[in-house]
Amino acid sequence: MTLLGADGRLSALGGVHVPLIPARDLVRQRLVGLPSRMAHAIGVRFGGAVHIETGATRTSAPLAAQLDEQAIGELAFSPVLIAPLEYAGALVGSSGRFTRVLVEPKPGQDAVVEAGLMRIAGGRMAVDSTDSDVAIFREAAKPTSQSTALFSVFAALVGFLFATSAVLLTVPQRRRFIVDLRMSGHPPATIVQVMLFDALVLGVAGSTVGLLMGDVLSRALFSGSPGYLALAFPIGDHRLVTFSNAAVAFAAGVVAAAIAVLVPIRSSLVRGSRPDGSGHRKRSVQLVSAGVAVLLAAGAIRLLVPKAAAFGMGLLTVSLLLLLPAAVWVMVAIVRRVGRYVRSPVPALAVMELRSRSASPRTFALAATGAIAVFASVSIGGAHADLQRGLFSSAHQVDGNADIWVSLPGSVNLFATTPLVLAKGTEQMVSQVAGVASVNAYRGSFLDIGNRRVWVLAPPSDVRTPVPSRQITVGAAATAERRLRQGGWVVLSAAVARDLHVGVGSRVVLPTPVPIPMRVAAITTNLGWPPGAMVMNATDYAHAWGSEAPSALFVNLAPGAALADAIHGVRQALGTAVPVHVEASAEREARHAEITRDSLSRMTQIGILVLGAAVLAMATAMAGVLWQRRPMIAGLKVDGFTQLQLWGALLLESAVLLGTGCLLGAAFGLAGQIMLNGGLEVITGFPVFYEAGWGVAARTVAIVLAVALVMLSVPGYLAVRVRPSPGV
Repeated sequence: MTLLGADGRLSALGGVHVPLIPARDLVRQRLVGLPSRMAHAIGVRFGGAVHIETGATRTSAPLAAQLDEQAIGELAFSPVLIAPLEYAGALVGSSGRFTRVLVEPKPGQDAVVEAGLMRIAGGRMAVDSTDSDVAIFREAAKPTSQSTALFSVFAALVGFLFATSAVLLTVPQRRRFIVDLRMSGHPPATIVQVMLFDALVLGVAGSTVGLLMGDVLSRALFSGSPGYLALAFPIGDHRLVTFSNAAVAFAAGVVAAAIAVLVPIRSSLVRGSRPDGSGHRKRSVQLVSAGVAVLLAAGAIRLLVPKAAAFGMGLLTVSLLLLLPAAVWVMVAIVRRVGRYVRSPVPALAVMELRSRSASPRTFALAATGAIAVFASVSIGGAHADLQRGLFSSAHQVDGNADIWVSLPGSVNLFATTPLVLAKGTEQMVSQVAGVASVNAYRGSFLDIGNRRVWVLAPPSDVRTPVPSRQITVGAAATAERRLRQGGWVVLSAAVARDLHVGVGSRVVLPTPVPIPMRVAAITTNLGWPPGAMVMNATDYAHAWGSEAPSALFVNLAPGAALADAIHGVRQALGTAVPVHVEASAEREARHAEITRDSLSRMTQIGILVLGAAVLAMATAMAGVLWQRRPMIAGLKVDGFTQLQLWGALLLESAVLLGTGCLLGAAFGLAGQIMLNGGLEVITGFPVFYEAGWGVAARTVAIVLAVALVMLSVPGYLAVRVRPSPGV
């Protein structure tokens, strides 16, 4: 949890108010308050003991208040512990020191007060609006927001196509209904009104059910917040669904129903319209030309403006849809040619049906559903794997600097940003443990620079790798390491350097508690922390922060020393006065990898949801198509075709149609992976190690096709069991 310490004056500013404790006595109490949800989660009630572990001590305090939203607003959903100001300082071993001072100007005096505070700060402290934390959090959450928004677009497209495909199943019946209305003398305007009312009823009913199911899925799949954000922000798992989000989803369902319902009107009401596919070749050439042009434009975006990755992905989607009809025709031609060498009539039956229906909106919607779902899954899945490789490499180089790490327990301190207040002589006692060769202080924290909460790494000068060499984007690794060891130099991630308008060799004064001038030794990726990172040596850090307190201890072993025995000895030397976690570098690296995977899990969850929806959409819609074909199948049985041949033809037809969409989607997905990698590198500064996602593409296509065909086998088999009927 995040510890918040305040006195009674905070309530006067409209801030946190802890009931049951008079404000004038608040500073003298050794009591704590918890949000009601947090108190319930850890199993403590009013008056019970809350056991607290910080970097300075282990202690217990009575719970004086369980706070709800009325008392502390949105903090009621966050993992925070609220204590009197002086007691909070004692808990962390920094009595008399504060994180921030809140100032409320008199009405109309904001600018005057800000100028006065700037003079008092003298460059040693930041003077910011109380809204600055919001901007800092938005910057940190940007990668998650962008990736989730992008994948949500694809999920919306799949859902839109799903709804359209489902309603398109009823096109034949609607055509007949429209003919009946015309025969009854109803004018076209009346027929359009009837169709629109039909679409409204279907859209409203379907969208309502969809929103309810979406609410259930969001609670089951997406509860909790991205783990990495909790490393620097007191965020909880409060779930918020805005009205605009629900309204957009609802409207999309209604529009999808309207489009599908109005499809038969053109062929039924417009004179001269020919839904028989005439002019198909000319349209195919036009579509292919447009698709290639859009694909080239997407390639230009990747090369010239990689920052516009979202727009590039949109262009790839458009190109995919434009090229899809031609791809279906090419696949049909291939099956037709191969079928000539097969004695079975199955290929001929499948080709005949595909050629007669491949130009219909329903067929296109079916293929497009699978194509877009596979495109989204392969492109983001490949980029996800590339990002994980980069993050794992960064963690390996950072965590591998010591044989044994000593730091605060818990994943929230995985970046080692909380100071350890150790008793004098502790490091000396650890160094005397059998097998220990050296013990050095590692320091680290978060530092707000503009709108970025930057991760600061300060390893000791004699570590193996002061800066992860594979993460350096500008500058020489050997030079940067030498400069960091000698001191007076800092390594900045690209985004931080860009905000500060500095490059390699530039002089910079960072907004640390004790600002000191330094020079930039190299530019790196963000080392896996979205807002950015910076690296200096531990001695420079102690000067810049005015504190010798370490955030972790680096323990290195002598050659041949037993790791397990050394860890046990270090734990005994540290004792139990201060809560510490002693672990091997491999164990820490594994925890780092776990939280990285957890931080990226939202992409995985949405990917699974999109694929599942796509498979369900294609299989359900295709099953409806097969079921509607029973009259035709009955006629083919009269012509002598067996039940097994007809079933094989239906499955082959489905495999060709769905397989074409999936294969084209996989090919575009590999291009989308490259597009997203460029955006991740430029926009977020993440370390991305590219490797073509052939495995992701193959697995995705195989899973979608296998599951869809298995789901189709049963309705297909039931459809071909229809009795022969020569009159149909």
